[in-house]
Amino acid sequence: MNARDTTGRHLKRLRAEGVSVWLRGCPEPGEDGALARLAADWDLRGVTWTVEDVLAAGGGTRFAALRERGHDQARARRGLSALPARAACDALLPRYEASRGRVGLVSADLAPTGAPEQEGLATWWAVDRPNLLVKVPGTPAHLDAVAALVAAGVGVDVTPVFSAAHHERALAALSTGLERAWEANRPLSAISTAVTLPVAPIDRLVDRRLRERGLAAGRYPIGESARAHARLVYHLHEQVTSAPRWQRLASRGAQFPHLVWTEIAPTGHPAHYADSLVGWGVVHAFGRAELASIGTGSALVGDALSGRHITARQDLEALYAFGLSYEELAAELERAWLAADARRWQQVWEGTPGHRSASCPAS
Repeated sequence: MNARDTTGRHLKRLRAEGVSVWLRGCPEPGEDGALARLAADWDLRGVTWTVEDVLAAGGGTRFAALRERGHDQARARRGLSALPARAACDALLPRYEASRGRVGLVSADLAPTGAPEQEGLATWWAVDRPNLLVKVPGTPAHLDAVAALVAAGVGVDVTPVFSAAHHERALAALSTGLERAWEANRPLSAISTAVTLPVAPIDRLVDRRLRERGLAAGRYPIGESARAHARLVYHLHEQVTSAPRWQRLASRGAQFPHLVWTEIAPTGHPAHYADSLVGWGVVHAFGRAELASIGTGSALVGDALSGRHITARQDLEALYAFGLSYEELAAELERAWLAADARRWQQVWEGTPGHRSASCPAS
């Protein structure tokens, strides 16, 4: 059996478990036809990327050209995201329309600014496609912008989120935005939302801290925090979206936010985390290289998230015995991500991009 057959079979099994698969990575210029074929062949439900992926797809050259034409930073940064986003949205628009807005989404990175609401609106109108999601950080300082953008009818992907508490606050901001949109007579069914949670960075940081405190490799709780975090987040997601507030929004036509797992294959073996992140209604975001080997070494056994929040809390509480706090480590990851993201965009503007991914801080 070749790799393509293995991938196809594994994706079919994931779909049977209620998992949608998105492609992680920005398409290269002129690749919209290939993206549409790939989405059709493997039933990919969306695309998501960061500035790193844009650069890998030749964005650095495009950005330099925009800068040489005299564009200021804000306009050049917007163009860097808007051009591939529009092409990707067009490639997936038939799937979006056929599903009434549930699939065929494109989540594109925003340049960090002091005014995320204005930047989000500017990017939304620069792309001008209904299946666009603009990424907004899931920090407390950005949640007002999340609510304002959703209220204006803009699709939003709250990312990154590194803790269950911040996930809950992100859902609250999305619901606030949808309530305001309803009050403004906007059709809620036309507003797509998502919350994206990187998985691997949690274990990388926690395990490093544990080793610094003398814990040997392979000893509990090394390697347990990211999966525990995912189980806790999934339980909270189910609770919040089944509560009266979200059910009232759903009765008015609102779609539930997508729960997107990303950075789930840190060693090049997708099964390392993917098998532990299976639950009804979640999204797995894979890069193309990961898709090619997605079924290799997998032991997919079904739902790995539902009803497992009690052991998840126990695994995370075990960190306190080593002087570590899940919430404080999540806040550290958040700060590191914001700093790395801002640094990356500045390096792009200066024409000296580094090699560390802004989406993988504290590695």
